[in-house]
Amino acid sequence: MSSADRIRGSLYARILAFIAVVVCLGTAAVIAAAAHYARLAAGEAYDRLLVGGAVQVAENVFMQGGVLALDPPVAAFASLSAYDLVYYKVVDPRGVVVAGYPDLALDPATAQQARHGVVVEDGSFQGEAVRVAVLGRKMDESNGGWATVVLAQTTRARDALARSLTRQAVLIVLAMGVLTMVAGAVAVRWALAPLIRIEKALADRAPDDLKPLDLATPTEIRTLVSSINLFMGRLAGRIGLMQRFIADAAHQIRTPLAALDAQVELLGHEASAERREQQLERVRQRTAELGRLTNQLLNHAIVIHRTEIGAFAPVDLVELARTVLAAAVPLSFDRDVRIAFEAPEQPVLVEGDAVSLREALSNIMHNALVHGAETRLSVRVGGGPDDSWPDGAWIEVNDDGPGIPEADRERALEPFHSGSGAGTGLGLAIAAEVMKAHRGRIAFRHDPENGFSVVLRFEA
Repeated sequence: MSSADRIRGSLYARILAFIAVVVCLGTAAVIAAAAHYARLAAGEAYDRLLVGGAVQVAENVFMQGGVLALDPPVAAFASLSAYDLVYYKVVDPRGVVVAGYPDLALDPATAQQARHGVVVEDGSFQGEAVRVAVLGRKMDESNGGWATVVLAQTTRARDALARSLTRQAVLIVLAMGVLTMVAGAVAVRWALAPLIRIEKALADRAPDDLKPLDLATPTEIRTLVSSINLFMGRLAGRIGLMQRFIADAAHQIRTPLAALDAQVELLGHEASAERREQQLERVRQRTAELGRLTNQLLNHAIVIHRTEIGAFAPVDLVELARTVLAAAVPLSFDRDVRIAFEAPEQPVLVEGDAVSLREALSNIMHNALVHGAETRLSVRVGGGPDDSWPDGAWIEVNDDGPGIPEADRERALEPFHSGSGAGTGLGLAIAAEVMKAHRGRIAFRHDPENGFSVVLRFEA
C-alpha cells in the first residue's frame, strides 16, 4: 500500500496530514513576515542613529568670517562608524562643499525638501549601498542662505542585524511548529480514543450480542453511537423475525412431510389397484400442497427482504392485475367459474415494487379461486372515488364464496393462520406485508348481493 493510500485509509493520518500542511504554510508565512519586520526594525534603529548624527553635524555648522565652517562631532561619527563606514559632506549656501566628500551625491530636489526636516533615502557611494540622511539649516549670518548636511552610512550592519533577528524568529517559529505538530498528534490520538473504545467493544462481543453500546463518549460521537445502536436494534429485530419465521416454517413443513411420508408408506403396502390409485392421488395432492407451501415460504422471505430495500418505481395496476389474473385463471378449469375484469382504459400508476405487488395479488386471487369462488370471480381496478374508497388507487378481488368471518379477519392477516383449516395461511399475510411496505392496507367487505371482497388499498 502506498503512502497516499495509507493516508486516505487512516483518519488519524488524514488529520495529521492536514495539520502538517496548515502548520507548514503558517510557518512559511510567519517566517516571511518575520524577515520583513526584522528588516524594518533594523532599518528603523539605524535610521534613528543616522538622523541623530545628521542633526549633530548640522548643529556644529557655523559661520566664521563670512565663511561656513564645521566643527566635526566626533562622538556622533564614532557611534555611527562603530557599526559601518560613514561618509558626509557639508555644502554652504553658495553650493560649495566646505567639508567631507565632494563626490557624495546630492539631489537638488532632496536638498530643497531637507529644509523642512531630515530626509532619509537609499543611495549608492563608491559602489556600495548606503543609507543617506539630508538636512538643511538656515544660516542667519549668510543673509538667509541654507547650508546642507549630507550624512551617509553603509548598510552592512543593518543587514546583519536583520539576518540575526530573522534567524532568531525562524528558530522560535520552527520550535513552535514542531511543538504544534507534537501537540496535534497527541490531541488527535486522544480525541480518537473513544472510537478505539467503540471498536474494541464491538470486536469483543459475541456474534449474537446485539445489545446497545453503553459507552461514555464525547458529544460529537454520540450520534455515531446512536446510529450504531439503532442499526443493531433493527438488525436484532430482523434476526428475531427471521428466527421466528424459520421456526414457524420448520414446524409448518414438518407436518406435510410427515403426512407425505406416511402416505408413501401406505402406497408401498397397498395391494388393491383401486386403493393404490387413491393413495397415489393423495400423494400428488400432498406433494402439490407441500410445493405450494414451500413456494409461499420462499416468497414470504423474498417479500420481507424486498420491503427492506424500498426501491420503488411506477407500477401500472391495470396491467399488473390483468397479468396476474391471466396466470390464475387455470385454477378454475375444474369447475364452472365466470371470470370478469373491469379497469379504466388509462393506466392507474402507483409507486411500488412490481415483484412484491404481483406476489400479493397472486396470493389473493389464488385464495379466491381455490377457497372462495363458487360460480364467479371479478377483479376491478380503480384510481378514484368508488363507494367507500373516496380516493387513492385500489384493486378489488370479489367472489361469491362465504368469505372470511368478521371475527377472524384480523387474525387472517397473520402468518400460518387459516380460518377455514385449508391452505397454508400465508397468502393474506404476504399481501399484508406488501401493502404495509407500500403504505397501504388490506380491507375486507361483504354483502349478500355482491359477495365477499378483498381490496388492496393504496393511499393517494
